[in-house]
Parts: sequence; structure tokens; C-alpha cells
Amino acid sequence: MSSPEQDRDTQNSPGRSRAPDRDTHIRQDHRRNQDTHNPPPPDPDTHIASFIIQHRDSAIDMLSTVIAQHADLELALPGTTRSIVICESADRHAVMQRVDELQALPGVLNVLLVYHHAEPAQALAEPLSESSVTCANGDPP
Repeated sequence: MSSPEQDRDTQNSPGRSRAPDRDTHIRQDHRRNQDTHNPPPPDPDTHIASFIIQHRDSAIDMLSTVIAQHADLELALPGTTRSIVICESADRHAVMQRVDELQALPGVLNVLLVYHHAEPAQALAEPLSESSVTCANGDPP
């Protein structure tokens, strides 16, 4: 049986490579996994949503003011007791935050999320092909 000193001398002797320790393997595996499991983030999405807001007739002025303060909101169709608002944001959480903010306004009875669409921002910047553009009746323009 050999002593610990002899084992150490044998491991460090010329011509015999020392086996890497367990921690070295773990660090190398971790670095490798970071490269394969954490790909670069995808292009940001643009989220487009529409809301129907039911409100008292006295709330339209305040509603218009609050909507104008947010760059991602547009009062598409104001009404005396119902209005349509469009939200376009790069932040998916902003859509629901805007619903909550609008719902909390005095005189607002309900905010209904009617439509929500997410698409890569890059795709929205690309021109449409002629074949994809049609009129409301289905005919080409």
C-alpha cells in the first residue's frame, strides 16, 4: 500500500498527466451549457391590442387626457359612453398594465381587451407583397 505522499509524487511525476479535478469538469460543462441553453434573445415583439372602454359620459375628458399621456395608447374612436383604444407596445406586460390603469380611472365602468396580437418588430417593418394586399371585398386594389 502506498502512502499519500507517494501517491502525490506519482501524480506529479514527469510523463504522467494529472487528471483534472471534478470542479474543473463542472465549470467546463457549465460554460458549455451556457452557450447552448442560453441562445441570444429573439428580436423584440410588437404587441398590438384594442380595448373597448365603457365609461360615464363625464369621464371622456379625463380618459382622453390619460390616453394622450401614454405614447403607446391611441384613442381610436371616442364615444359618449363607449370608446375604442389601441395599444401598441414592445412590452407584453404593458398591455395589461394599461388595462389596469384605465380601469382605475373614475367614471370608467369596464375595460374589455378585444384583440391582442404579437409579431416580431422586424416583420412589421417589411413591405407587404402585392399578393397579400386585398380590399375589404376580397378584390385586389
